[in-house]
Amino acid sequence: MTTSPLPLAQADRMANATIPVFARWFGSWQLSIERRALSLPELSQRYDRSAADWNRALDRMGFPEAYEALWRRVLREEGPAALGEGDRVLDCGVGTGALSGALARVSKSSFALDAIDISPRMLERAAVCLAESGQPVTLRQGDVCALPYADDSFDLVMTAHVLEHVVDPALALSEMVRVLRPGGWLVASVTRRSLLSMWIHLKWHTHRVAAPQAERLLRESGLCEVRSLRFEEGAVCHRLSLPCIGRKPAIDTDTRRDSL
Repeated sequence: MTTSPLPLAQADRMANATIPVFARWFGSWQLSIERRALSLPELSQRYDRSAADWNRALDRMGFPEAYEALWRRVLREEGPAALGEGDRVLDCGVGTGALSGALARVSKSSFALDAIDISPRMLERAAVCLAESGQPVTLRQGDVCALPYADDSFDLVMTAHVLEHVVDPALALSEMVRVLRPGGWLVASVTRRSLLSMWIHLKWHTHRVAAPQAERLLRESGLCEVRSLRFEEGAVCHRLSLPCIGRKPAIDTDTRRDSL
């Protein structure tokens, strides 16, 4: 596992940044309320403090079973196009490894997993949990808005409950799409806009995301075949979370040949 202090440029990017809370037009007047976003060090420290109890919270809400059901559907519908033998997979904001661990448990294909997170304590828990699932992993501390990987490096990219935490979700998505190979799939789960998710919004200073907004973000990042799914198991998961997927367009070989 590679851990290192975050570059100052990345920390400075979030200085004085805000998260929108409320905005309404009243005739020619707009009333808007914004809240200061958590800085990268603050976010890292909060997740460090939560790491020891994170899996218990996920278990109570039924996330392990819901993630497994989600991956079964994706693999059933997309097959080898989503994940083939020996593919490279990236988990952005791995947490304790719940989403990638679920993939390891249900997939019949072996894959090489890289994972990144802002929190060193979360990475330590992910190392243990993924080892228990039998999945080797290369872990790295870092910012999902500045991924330390080359373009077109991964066959599948995933992220769970990360995009709503960053000041600029579009920037984070653009990085994830950048490192995804043409034709590869991105699977993203976000905290949906609901009364139940309000406490998450208040505690973690997150964006509130509805299905149309999540799908628009994925399309504007350059993905195609974008669609929202739903968790088939776990009522709490369904009320809290919205899974979406999209594919990075494959390179048109005829167009590429003409440009050479």
